[in-house]
Amino acid sequence: MRAWPRPCHAWTRGLVGLLAVSIAAGPVGCFGPTRVPPIGAEGAFALERDEERLWDQARDEERQLRTKAAIHRDPILEDYLDQVAQKMVPPQVAAQEVLKIRVHAIKDPSLNAFTYPTGSVYVHTGLLARLEDEAQLATVLGHEIAHATERHALEYNRSARNKMIGFSIAAIAASVLIAGEAGEAAGEGDWEEAYVINQVGNILVGLGLQLGFLAAVNGFGRDLEREADLVGLDRLVAAGYDPRRAPRVFELLKDDHGDPSKAEVFFFGSHPRLQERIDSTREIIATRYSGTPAEGRVTDTRDFQMRTRVLVREDALQNLEAGRLSLAQDEIIRVLKLTPKDGVAHYVQGQVHEKQAAESKDRASGRRLEDQAMERYDEAIRIDPRYADPHRARGVILYRRGDRGGAVKAFRRYLEIRPDAPDAQQVRDYILEIEAS
Repeated sequence: MRAWPRPCHAWTRGLVGLLAVSIAAGPVGCFGPTRVPPIGAEGAFALERDEERLWDQARDEERQLRTKAAIHRDPILEDYLDQVAQKMVPPQVAAQEVLKIRVHAIKDPSLNAFTYPTGSVYVHTGLLARLEDEAQLATVLGHEIAHATERHALEYNRSARNKMIGFSIAAIAASVLIAGEAGEAAGEGDWEEAYVINQVGNILVGLGLQLGFLAAVNGFGRDLEREADLVGLDRLVAAGYDPRRAPRVFELLKDDHGDPSKAEVFFFGSHPRLQERIDSTREIIATRYSGTPAEGRVTDTRDFQMRTRVLVREDALQNLEAGRLSLAQDEIIRVLKLTPKDGVAHYVQGQVHEKQAAESKDRASGRRLEDQAMERYDEAIRIDPRYADPHRARGVILYRRGDRGGAVKAFRRYLEIRPDAPDAQQVRDYILEIEAS
């Protein structure tokens, strides 16, 4: 089971209801040239008329998005993300009064990021958790910020209008479905069987947020995406980061989402597109930045590791539930190296060992893994005796091993700490069954 959910009826109803909705209404030919100068390139910057409408739409969409999407509320993380983002904003843009870059973490386990033309950047917590260092984070933010500073939403919108293309959400959604079972199902009108982009994608479709859907799902076409990569890399180098870390971002995305049978999201796309971006980025680094020494350049910081630590722990749980035990194990070890007194991380590691034990085909190996799980649960309880979950987990293992007395003791302790737990009645029933036997 992957991190993204399957489509639901609400998604389908929202899609059908938006068949005729266009991004920005207006007669063809009333806009300026498709190519526009970046913000700050010609001195004082002022929005053009159609751009003002685009920004008004973006602000309205963002307000709606924030009422439905789960924003990861962590002011220290937000401050850190903004600090890194500001390093990726050139002086001529920073000097302008119009564009304000702000980065928000949005709760979604998928690996994605998107930007509104107003400068609001949204990075999924799943992507933040999978990035390995600050240089990779700067790569993502550099790409996203480039979309805003280079005014790609305006260029894309003008290009579409000049070509008399109506971009409804349904049309965009159909354009990103690629060959495979999902595409065939959608082509036959069976959206229930088609692959959903991600949780945020569902919200964007359900609310009719065309600009957000364009930025988060469809992207701005290969030329503008490549331009964002190039501009982002230039700013990465200017900010003092090591550009050699950039291709690793696309490698991570390829490892996770390079499945040609699924819908293609622009930031990572299909397996061939990701390989193309990896190769392209490596070529740029080997030519454009061949004289850039690695020495003295930033790759990672402790701030990055500490600020993303909780997200990595949450991602480990997501991967545990998805059955990706090796990845979950790697992530939780990463957390424990940073904070060895993290009781929750010890509990999660115990859960990983327990799942590994269940999948083991060798009884002795399975028993050893269960023992390791118990050690992690004991350590979590030692660190925080009021942490309830390890007590319940210990009770289950003790019950399986026939230690009924130990199981009852562990279950009772769990209920003492969390009498109103969602599974409290189930645990009470365990105790009743043990005592009745």
